[in-house]
Amino acid sequence: MIRYRVVLAIFTLVFAIIAIRLFYWQVVKASELSKLGTTQYGTSIKIEPVRGEIETTDGFPIAANKISYLLYANPKEIKEKTKIARYLSQTLDLDEASVSAQFGQDLFWVPLKRGIDSETRKIIEEEKILGLGFEQEFERFYPEASMAAHLLGFVGRDESGSSKGYFGVEGYYDRLLRGKEGSAIQIHDAIGRPILARVSSEKSFGTPGKGLILNIDRGIQFLAEKKLKDGIDRYGAAGGMVAIMEPKTGAIIAMASFPSFDPKKYQEYSDDFYKNAFVSNLYEPGSTFKPLVMSAAFNEKLLTPSTRCPICAGPISIGGYDLHTWNDKYYPNSTMLEVIQHSDNTGMVYTAQK
Repeated sequence: MIRYRVVLAIFTLVFAIIAIRLFYWQVVKASELSKLGTTQYGTSIKIEPVRGEIETTDGFPIAANKISYLLYANPKEIKEKTKIARYLSQTLDLDEASVSAQFGQDLFWVPLKRGIDSETRKIIEEEKILGLGFEQEFERFYPEASMAAHLLGFVGRDESGSSKGYFGVEGYYDRLLRGKEGSAIQIHDAIGRPILARVSSEKSFGTPGKGLILNIDRGIQFLAEKKLKDGIDRYGAAGGMVAIMEPKTGAIIAMASFPSFDPKKYQEYSDDFYKNAFVSNLYEPGSTFKPLVMSAAFNEKLLTPSTRCPICAGPISIGGYDLHTWNDKYYPNSTMLEVIQHSDNTGMVYTAQK
C-alpha cells in the first residue's frame, strides 16, 4: 500500500511538472516562440505595386516602368564564396569586398544588386550557382531621358529600401503614383531555401498606383528645351528657364530649366540640380509684365496686334532718363506683335502711354 502511494505521488508530481512546462511554453512564451519560428523559417517581405505612369497630352508615357530583377543570395548555401564573389563583382560591376561581406553574414537572405536586366540575369543563371536567386521588380524608366526632368523629378529608395518619388510630379504625387504596398511571408525549408508558395492574406498584393496625364505637349516641350539650350550657349549664360502657358485655360504646356539632370541617373548629380528653378527661384519679373500691359491695351481696344509703333526707331527720353532696348537694336514701325516678339522696351512705352 505504501509503495502504491509513493508511485502515485511520483506520477502526480511528474504530471504536474509536465503540465507546468507545457503551460509555460504554450501560453507564457507562445508569442516569443512564434516570432522566433517566423524568423527561422519565414521572411516577411514587401510586395511593391506597379507604379502609375505619367503621360503627356498625346498619351505618350514620359515616365513608365520596365521589368528588372533583384539578385539575392542565401549565404548558407554559397560554397566557393571567394570565387563567386569575384565572378559577381566582374559581371555586375560590384565591389568584391562588399559581396564577400554579404556572403559572410549568418542569414538566409541578403540582397546583392537591384535593376538587373533580363540578359544579365540569363548569363548568371547559366552558371547554375547554388544559393543565388532573382526576384522580379518594376524599375522606373524615362523614355525621353532628361526631357522635363525638373517637372517630373525622379524615383529613388527611402531608408527602408522602398521606392519613393522625389521632387517634381514624382514627389508631389508620390502617394497616388506608388499605390499601396502588399506584404507576404516567404517560407523557407529546413536549410533556408525559399519555397515558391507564399502564405499571405487576401490584401497581400496591394493596390497598383494611379497614372497621371499632364498638360505638357511633348513636341512643344522638346522645342522649348532646344531653344533654351541654344540661347544659353549663344550668350554664355550660367542657366535659364522657360514655361509656355495656354492663355485660355492657364494650362502649362511646356516647362524647362537648365542646367538639368537625367532622372534615371540622379545619383550622379548634386542636390542643387534637382530644384525646379522656374518654380523655386526668386527673379526680377522684368519683361514678364509686357504681355499683361499689352493685353490691357487690347482689352480696351486702344491697340490691335497689327498696330504700328511710331516711336520705336531709337531710345526714348522720359524724366531725364534714356530708355533703350535690351540689346540696343531698334525696329522702326514694328507691329504690336513684333514688339512682344522682340521684347521691345520702346514699343512698350508707346503701349503704356496709350
